Amino acid sequence: MARPACVLALLLVCGACATERHTTFVAEPTRAVLVPSDAQLLAESRTACTGYGLQAGTPSYDRCVANEFAARRPG
Repeated sequence: MARPACVLALLLVCGACATERHTTFVAEPTRAVLVPSDAQLLAESRTACTGYGLQAGTPSYDRCVANEFAARRPG
């Protein structure tokens, strides 16, 4: 009699474990907005204008740098 009772108890315990439910909550990832510094924007603008084939110190290069800087600046 004790043996069938132990088997029944074991089955009940295993059944309870098998039906256990877990809920996992996943938080939304936060997005950090990094605002580049003016120095970094200026360096990127100069690199872009040099990449376009413009010579530093010319009026067209200076206009290009100003336009690129304005285009890259947030806001």
